[in-house]
Formats: sequence, structure tokens, C-alpha cells
Amino acid sequence: MKHTLTLLFVAAMALPALSEDAVLVGPLSMPSVIGDREAIRVEVSPFERTQQANLVTANRPREKNLWATSWLFVEIPRLDEDGAIIPEPAPTEGEASMSAAERIAGFLKVEEWYNHAPPTLEGKYVLIEFSATWCPVCLREIPDLNRWHEKFGDELVVISLYETDRHDLDFMPGEHKAKDLNYYVGIDTQRRCATALGVFGIPHAVLLEPKYGGVVWEGMPNQPNYELTDEMIERILSVGRRNR
Repeated sequence: MKHTLTLLFVAAMALPALSEDAVLVGPLSMPSVIGDREAIRVEVSPFERTQQANLVTANRPREKNLWATSWLFVEIPRLDEDGAIIPEPAPTEGEASMSAAERIAGFLKVEEWYNHAPPTLEGKYVLIEFSATWCPVCLREIPDLNRWHEKFGDELVVISLYETDRHDLDFMPGEHKAKDLNYYVGIDTQRRCATALGVFGIPHAVLLEPKYGGVVWEGMPNQPNYELTDEMIERILSVGRRNR
């Protein structure tokens, strides 16, 4: 029988009434708060503003509310070439389960790899970060991603998916340049992967485990009080080591 990860949600408290514009929807962007912490305001991406401009309801805000926390969620979906989620097949008795590496590869829809594709995902945790060159907060995350790639590279594959093209990466603003990105960088200007997960504010990341391709951490990696840290990654990896 096909395994599904147990849902371990952080208990969500009652949320204040929000306008329709402010409510995030999607498999991995369900509003969640701890205690009485309030949502933060995040910038709406140029891609989303373009999409909004084509809607009947115009003049939507440049910002929206976002909650982010950590939870064990569900297996990452597989996508077709248009970025639509592929329905899961009905389990067949005796059918071999899809490996986590196959599932994650089926999710990663990139137009090209800026540097080179990961050599293998088999048996590895995978951190996928959604980013863009126009996003200053994303650029500040580069040292963390480089450090995690160097520190945990034997167990963790670090991937950043950019919704900006090769030209913008070649001329990335700020102190860090694309040549300084030591981890794997995929270009997804169509934003297929991010849209499939309901990701709006960036930087945003999902950390996947190597058995089922399930999400074990999700959120904005540098959001105050919800940061993805070396200690948290080490704790997650240690669970995998015990279950090999």
C-alpha cells in the first residue's frame, strides 16, 4: 500500500478575519501561527502582480500576510511540463513504490540548470529554495545556502529555483554573484514549481526527506522566530541517520 506521511501540524490558533487578497492558499502555504504571533507582511512578486493585473479585480495590494512555521506535511507532488500536479495513481497490490528521488525529480521542472544538475538525489535530503534576483532578502540567504551545501553536502542536496532568467543571474545585484552560488541553481521563469505549492512570498523553502519525498520543514528560511538554522537541519538529518 502506498505510504503517506503522517500529518503533524503545529496547532493553529484562531485567525483574525482577513480580506480575500491576504489569505494564502496552496498545499504548502496553509496559514498557521503559534500562540498570538501575528503574520508578517511580505512583498508580492512581480510575477504575481502580472497575474493580478490580468484579473477582473484590479489594484490588489503589493503586499500580503504570510504565516510560516515548521511541520511534517505530505509527499511532494509530481508535475507535468505545464506545472500541473499529476494525480496520484491508485495503489496496485504488489506494485513497487516510487522512490523519493524519482518523486522529487518529477517535481523539479526547470528550463535549465544555471551551473549543473545535481548528480543524484537518491538517499539524500533535498532543500529546495524559491528565489529571484530582484529579491534583496533572497540575496541575503546566499551565505546560508552555501554553508549548508558545504556543511551537509554528504546528506543534503541544496537547490535554489530562480524565477529570473540566466541574464539576470549573470548580472545579479549586490555583493554576491552567481559564480558564488556553490549549490545547485535551477531556472524556472514560468514559476511552475512555486505555483504548484502555493508559494507567494520569497525566499521560501521546503526540506524533503529521502524515504518518501515528504516535506519535513516548510517556510521562509530567514523569517524571525521561524528561521531554518544549522541546528534544525542537523536535528532533521539525525533522524534520518537513525532510520537508515
